[in-house]
Amino acid sequence: MSLGRRLARAGLTLALGLATLSAVGCSVNTLGGREKCWPESDQRAPSIWRGILVIEASGGRLETPEGDVIPLLPGALEMRVGDAGGGQLVRGAHVVASAGEDVTLFGGAGSDGALVVCGVEEIHGRS
Repeated sequence: MSLGRRLARAGLTLALGLATLSAVGCSVNTLGGREKCWPESDQRAPSIWRGILVIEASGGRLETPEGDVIPLLPGALEMRVGDAGGGQLVRGAHVVASAGEDVTLFGGAGSDGALVVCGVEEIHGRS
């Protein structure tokens, strides 16, 4: 087999391999197993933020150690003020985090500076 044919065959094999990887990458959740919870029409980037959760009647926010304040918008999780007056991050009736906790949140960050909250990655310091 000539050198030209071997290079062509190697190129074809490489192209098929890349096409296969692309197809697999598109069919597998590329957000690291996380579920996106904002509509396609909403231009947001998948993002992870850590900070202290603040939820009041006026809404929710995440206060980061760097001094940023990230407004929170409902996504898969919603914010509410519980019966005892404490802010909560909830999925349906289930409380997943409470105001004052040091949390890492996953969601969609937009040019509005807000994070649509899809999930709680971790609650730091909870046993």
